[in-house]
Amino acid sequence: MDADIELLKNYPNVDQVNEILVKILSTNKSPSLQVISALIQYTIPQILSSLPNEVRMNLVRVFQSLIGISNLVNIIAVAREHQNKDVLEIYWQFFQELFSDKLILELIQTNPSPLEIKEIDKFLFKGKIIAIVNEAVISNNLQVDVTALKSSTNYVFYLSNSLLTLYRTNYDLNNITMFMKSVLKFDTFNQFFNVFFNSENWQYFTSSFDLLKKFERRNLIKKFYIMYISRIYLSVKNTDEKLLGLYNILGFTCEYLDSSILDSIIVCGNRDLNRLVAMLITNNPELQLDSLVLQLLSNWSTEESVNNEPITFQESRTHMLLQILSRRKGSEFLKQLVKNKVFLDAITTRLSSFSDNVKALGVVVADHVCELNGDEKIFKFTEHVDNYSNLIEHVIKIEKLTYDEAWRAIKSPYVEEKEEITTASVSKLSLQQADSDDESDEEDPSIPPRIEIPSPIYIKDLMEYLNVDTKHDNAYEMRRKALLEGPTLLRRKSRNGNEVRLFSEDLFSTLLGLNNQFDDKDFENLKLNNLIAVIVTNPDVTFYVFKLLLTGDYSLQQRILILSATSLAARELRGLKDDVVTKSFQRIDFPSKMLPENLHNKYMELETSSSTKYIDNIQTELQDTLMKEASSKAQDEILGKGKLVRISAKLKKQPGKQVDSPIINDYFKIIASNFYFPLVNVWYEAGTIDIGHYSPIFIAHYIKTLMLLIHCAYPSSTQLRDMVKEFLILSCSIIRKLSLQQLPLVESIVTGVLLIFDILDEQDLISYHHDELVLIQNWLMISWESIIDGKIKSLCAGLLLRVSELFQKFERTIIDQTNSLY
Repeated sequence: MDADIELLKNYPNVDQVNEILVKILSTNKSPSLQVISALIQYTIPQILSSLPNEVRMNLVRVFQSLIGISNLVNIIAVAREHQNKDVLEIYWQFFQELFSDKLILELIQTNPSPLEIKEIDKFLFKGKIIAIVNEAVISNNLQVDVTALKSSTNYVFYLSNSLLTLYRTNYDLNNITMFMKSVLKFDTFNQFFNVFFNSENWQYFTSSFDLLKKFERRNLIKKFYIMYISRIYLSVKNTDEKLLGLYNILGFTCEYLDSSILDSIIVCGNRDLNRLVAMLITNNPELQLDSLVLQLLSNWSTEESVNNEPITFQESRTHMLLQILSRRKGSEFLKQLVKNKVFLDAITTRLSSFSDNVKALGVVVADHVCELNGDEKIFKFTEHVDNYSNLIEHVIKIEKLTYDEAWRAIKSPYVEEKEEITTASVSKLSLQQADSDDESDEEDPSIPPRIEIPSPIYIKDLMEYLNVDTKHDNAYEMRRKALLEGPTLLRRKSRNGNEVRLFSEDLFSTLLGLNNQFDDKDFENLKLNNLIAVIVTNPDVTFYVFKLLLTGDYSLQQRILILSATSLAARELRGLKDDVVTKSFQRIDFPSKMLPENLHNKYMELETSSSTKYIDNIQTELQDTLMKEASSKAQDEILGKGKLVRISAKLKKQPGKQVDSPIINDYFKIIASNFYFPLVNVWYEAGTIDIGHYSPIFIAHYIKTLMLLIHCAYPSSTQLRDMVKEFLILSCSIIRKLSLQQLPLVESIVTGVLLIFDILDEQDLISYHHDELVLIQNWLMISWESIIDGKIKSLCAGLLLRVSELFQKFERTIIDQTNSLY
């Protein structure tokens, strides 16, 4: 061996190097540290590029050992002080060659000792290698070519496939399970289940699952349901057959689904997950199930749950409870439940709340239990209860399926049945009217005749114009005609029949997906106006719209477009007249007769900035109205400037915004049920909003939209208090992690809270939102002087002043509340 090392140091030829490599591989043992050091120091930098493929592969196999790959990584890790960049590049490229599908097999081929197995686990599966590599890549600006090393997600996927290779080679199951536990500790562990959650590989996972300790199994089941099943597998609409398949495959998890894990599942806000879990826990013994129901009822009615938990979570908690209770129909436990103290106390606590939503959830549960028992409902049917009637869903009949049948059910796609609509082909449209003045067309045959595109008469025509093939001779004219006339056509069609309602979802998704194929300057504005028109003419489409916002694969611009369309549509329904909307359609009787195209385009010409401009302008108007005087006063008092004589903003003539009565009768009901709460639910279902670097911009627009919906709901919405409560809870959760560099987000939150101060009674603010206001005050006191934007700094000063004045005014009330005397 010493002779081999000396030979490697003295410029051996290719054959001599290969002879040494073959000798090492033939021993079926790990190479010595001295040989590896010689290969790294001499062979790789000197002749790696000259090695033929066969010899190069032998060198790769030698380094696909624990001692080989670890020493090579260490060389790369300390290369920050290396003077020869070319040598580092050689090491780096060779290191990337080691990451083949056979790496894990090569690592275990030499029958490593238990100590070496633990080192392999620590080095490869616990991620030490990827951490070192990432630091070296950043420090030395190295180019990553191997997919497995480009991100932690790819790395976990690579490790998962390596585990699969070990399972298939019947490697020691205890060692595989140790490796698996390490992989599942990564944040991106979902990649593991992407590999194993299928009919071919699932039994490999369950064989390792059985070897885990009970607390490890419990923690893994919790992460599996919350992070994978909820966010990946059940993130879209699902069939009963799919849920039944999952029930059969995941039946072994039922014993770990206690009240603590159910609380975590409930927070996901995924109703299909609730239905699945409710099916699974029925496999538990009756006494255990009865105890679980009582515990859920107790959690459902705690003071924390009723008063502080977001209404979205409360809805999900109620939905889970209803699903489980429905599966106890006919049981003695359910018949006696209406006499049970836990049940009676829970319903009483709910009905004692000041929130109509909280009360309604209590009524839904109480009435449903009576209905399940065949008794008369206790409470009278109300509008608020009607809002939550959709929480009572049918119960899936449990059937035992074979392993293969269950997986086929799981993999079956969701197919939505739609009414077949016969439409005329676009190609059959009458496009024969050519504009021919005289002999000019004959004189210049290169100029095609001008075709006049007929106006769309039905919504289906509008859809055809929008979906026209871009290669069609008149594609541009047809699409532009649709975008220009769409808002007017939709508003007229909504007066009669259900044509608009029938096409709303498809039309909205079609409009949202349109790209500016013909580079029109006003394309985004026309698109926005059409999206607004869809929502205005069918407010029920918002549930579908927010589903797109949550699960659709859309760009930042498209998501902001959804929010802008939502807030502007709500304002139109409220009777607020925004120029961007009112100029987009004509109030004349059907059928439409539009202006000549050149005049109409001039009339329709809007600013070419993105849809955020209109929302920003509206927000600015609100800021000027609500906060001008307060922010100026705050700056004077806090900064200690001299006193100035100022005319009160309230005494100045305000350029009043034109406001009519709402254009639909039930507006003040649907502004909460169709717009505000479904949009809030998007945040909790998504488990926050994270789109990378641009997250603060999108979240700021999201908060802005919620603020404008509250503004639209004032003063007559019956759920205004609950809307304010949700806004403050959400804002406080963001403030706790907010950076002052995220100025748009700071501005949106501060403007929203100032609006709340303007529309709510001070007594209500201090009585129901004391904790949130304390947090906001503390945040402003610490942060406002550090804000670099003068306008936002002024707004923060104004809000800080209003909060401080409120606390001073109601100091006695706060003391009474603290002492529980009020």
